[in-house]
Amino acid sequence: MPIAIDLGNTLAKAALFEGDTMMGPFVFDPENSEELIEMFAPRNTPEVCMIASVREIPETLIEKLSLFTQVSILDHKTKLPFSISYETPETLGRDRIAAVAAAWKRFPGQNVLVIDMGTCITYDLLTKEGVYQGGAISPGIHMRFNAMHKFTNKLPLATPAAEVLLTGKTTIASLQSGVMNGVQAEIEALTTRYEALYEDLTVLIGGGDNKYFDKKFKINIFAASNLVLEGLKVIIDFNEIE
Repeated sequence: MPIAIDLGNTLAKAALFEGDTMMGPFVFDPENSEELIEMFAPRNTPEVCMIASVREIPETLIEKLSLFTQVSILDHKTKLPFSISYETPETLGRDRIAAVAAAWKRFPGQNVLVIDMGTCITYDLLTKEGVYQGGAISPGIHMRFNAMHKFTNKLPLATPAAEVLLTGKTTIASLQSGVMNGVQAEIEALTTRYEALYEDLTVLIGGGDNKYFDKKFKINIFAASNLVLEGLKVIIDFNEIE
C-alpha cells in the first residue's frame, strides 16, 4: 500500500493506493508532519512513499515518514517507463514528470498532450514512441488575476468564475473575461497546433482550475483529477518491477 505525496506551489496532497484504487487525496500542511502521519492508521502503514515536489521539502517531513516507510524523492534520475528528451532534465518540474507518467499508463502507444491547470498551466507532450519531448509553461488563472492587480495602480483583484461574459460590462467582469476566456482560447489554440503536428493526439487535462472549464472546451479532451498523484503510483509500480 504505497503513499504518493504531491507538494505543489499552493497545496500539499497525499494519497494512499490499494492496487490502483486511490484513497484520498488528503490535503495537509507539510510543515506539520504529524498531521499527515495521523491520517494513516497502523493497518494502512505504507510500504513505500514517493514525493514529487516543486518546493523545498521540510526535513522534518522526510524524517517522520522515514520512521515507518521507505521514502523516495522523484527527480530526473528516477527510473521512468518513458524516456526524456529534454535539454535540462535536472530543471524539469517533478509534477510534470509525474503527470506524464499518468498519461503513459492511461494511453499506451499514443501521442498525448498533458495539460495541468494549477498555479501555472503546463503543457507536456508524450509521443507514441514513449518519449517525453517537453512542452510549455504559462501563468495560471490566479497568477494572472494577481499580476494585473499587483502591477497596476487601480485594477482591483478579481476572482475566477465558471460563467463569464465575452464583453465585460464592469472592470471586474472585464478582468474575468480577459483571464477566463483568454485561458480557454490559449488552451484550444495550442492544442490545435499540436494536433497539426501529431496524428491522433489525445489531450489529457487536469489540475484544480480545470473545474472552471468543465465541458466548455471546443476540443476533444479527457479530464482527470490528481494526475500527479496518479503518476507517482505509476512510477512506484515501475520501479518495483525493475
